[in-house]
Amino acid sequence: MSTATTPSAGTLTARLAAVAAERPDHVAVICGDDRRTYGVLSDRSLGIAAVLSRHGVTSGTRVGLLGRDSPLLVELLYACAHIGAVLVPVSARFTVPEVEHVLDDSTADLLVVQEESADLANRLTTAATVLPAGEFDSVDVGVELPPVAAEPDTPVVQLYTSGTTGSPKGVVLAHRSFFAVADALEAAGEDWVGFRPEDTTLPGVPCWHVGGVWWVTQTLNAGATLVLMPAISAADMLGLIRRHRVTYTCAPPALLSMLLDHAEGIQGAFSSLRKVVYGAAPIAESLLLRCLDEMGCEFAQIYGLTETGNTVACLPPSAHRPGSLVPGAAGRPYPGFAVKVVDAEGREVPGGATGELCVRTPARMIEYWRRPEATAKTLRDGWIHTGDVGHVDEHGYIHLSDRLNDTIIRAGENIYPAEIERALHESPAVADAAVIGIPDDRWGEAVLAFVVAADGHRPTSRELRRFLTDRLADFKIPTRFVLTDGVPRNSIGKVLRRELREPYWLGRERNVN
Repeated sequence: MSTATTPSAGTLTARLAAVAAERPDHVAVICGDDRRTYGVLSDRSLGIAAVLSRHGVTSGTRVGLLGRDSPLLVELLYACAHIGAVLVPVSARFTVPEVEHVLDDSTADLLVVQEESADLANRLTTAATVLPAGEFDSVDVGVELPPVAAEPDTPVVQLYTSGTTGSPKGVVLAHRSFFAVADALEAAGEDWVGFRPEDTTLPGVPCWHVGGVWWVTQTLNAGATLVLMPAISAADMLGLIRRHRVTYTCAPPALLSMLLDHAEGIQGAFSSLRKVVYGAAPIAESLLLRCLDEMGCEFAQIYGLTETGNTVACLPPSAHRPGSLVPGAAGRPYPGFAVKVVDAEGREVPGGATGELCVRTPARMIEYWRRPEATAKTLRDGWIHTGDVGHVDEHGYIHLSDRLNDTIIRAGENIYPAEIERALHESPAVADAAVIGIPDDRWGEAVLAFVVAADGHRPTSRELRRFLTDRLADFKIPTRFVLTDGVPRNSIGKVLRRELREPYWLGRERNVN
């Protein structure tokens, strides 16, 4: 077996090595007909690390991966960790400009491209060396690698997320981000979102999303079996749950609703499940009660951001039982984590008052890559300023009411209005545009674009969607377009989104759905 890192406790590489030594023949990853045992996963990740080294990848190098969820994504995560490199997952659903932004901003030296994304990769203009994933089909696992010291604070993954500027920023996460929650719960003797060695788990979020990466690491840290879907689909997810007797899964509420619809009439469709974790949006009480009745397992809600290393708070299974429901709550901080609410000047407000939610977590990001000013704005004195507006009730439960940064969340995916507006402004038919999120009973929120037509033009919704197809991922393209005479702006030209949103959210308890 090759050697690479000299890891301390609390690193992904150390944990994988320990599990591989304890149960080398236990299945670690399943994707379609492809399987990896822990022994094979450990060996291949070391062999892939050797290939990366031959291509000039060293400590601190950013390595992009363009494609869908697969065993290779898992292997590359650990391969990068072995040599101190940082994995930058890139969604296969991104368009050329979106991929190029991630590659340019991350300064990736190498881009690994899976077969299904080859056509997309051929259209890229990038300084990164492009390496087909087939290079890793067969690797030498007997090569000795120079040891690289890894610590819990060593960067391991960089994920892209946006703020109000609509410019995606690289959130740098360390090994510790993938141990903090489990360590905190174990120390407190709690099992809110615990993973067990006997589990077979299935993430209902993609692995270029922080929730997907976190789910992968939690499963493998526990020595359990991970089932991956190349693309998120309710029908596929239901089939995998039944085929592999999945015990533990996660999904946004919209996906849970579709799962129930697909399972209608199928006896024992969810009989293997012991727990479901959901997040990205509050769950409607009617949907929760239906899930509890038809799935017959425990539920837990998680709340967090990419910047917080995924989850910082949890609504545990005990709060999801009939008679114990906490309507509208996003959860309580994990043991040892903390939350406070501040006003516009950053002063903590009295208990129960509404303001910006700030959280303190040992899983928090290291930084926004090469963005010191943005980092300083979000991470202050150890507190992550979330941009979410809400309050904490007398029992310590977090309640969300709005978002400072105007982010739209559709089926668990973050969508940033400014990014869509910039794309619309590229159209010669558009003089001005503003984008907001409006309530959608199935997806949580839908994207609505207000468009001011340029002189001599009157673009149709079909024409605008066609224009955006090559510029934005499909889930970011507005579902509705409204032609208007003008977009409301303040004295410095900022879009008054709250004014646009108000008629659509009138009469609702929350301005998020």
